[in-house]
Amino acid sequence: MPKLKVLVQQTKPPKVTTVGDIVSRETLATGIQVNLRILDQMTLRKRISPIQIKAERTYRVSNPPGVITKEAWDTIKEALQDREAVISVEGEEDLLAIPAILESPDNAIIVYGQPSQGLVVVTASPSMKREVREMMNRMTEE
Repeated sequence: MPKLKVLVQQTKPPKVTTVGDIVSRETLATGIQVNLRILDQMTLRKRISPIQIKAERTYRVSNPPGVITKEAWDTIKEALQDREAVISVEGEEDLLAIPAILESPDNAIIVYGQPSQGLVVVTASPSMKREVREMMNRMTEE
């Protein structure tokens, strides 16, 4: 987390989003300013105790494993307009980094955990958004 904190301080992104309970908990503990946290009270598909986060707005959405619902996508888009928000997901938040990347302003940072690997930090740039859209198109064609 120290590297992430330095990155956020140096780049001053317009938004920082975390997807996942562990990364959200760690950013909270290390004082990294996060605008949107997306949580499902699960890690490695096992229930964990909820993280107590105070935010200006809290949203609740349903998003089954392996999909991205329109409700979840639209809620991410709306929550990114807030200064500070939490989305509590009933189901699974694993794929919600995709709409977070696509709906974030350019130069925003999206952070999610990769089990047994560490953190993945994505900067929402036009080229990254194009790459994510192409990946989604390939997935929907199959």
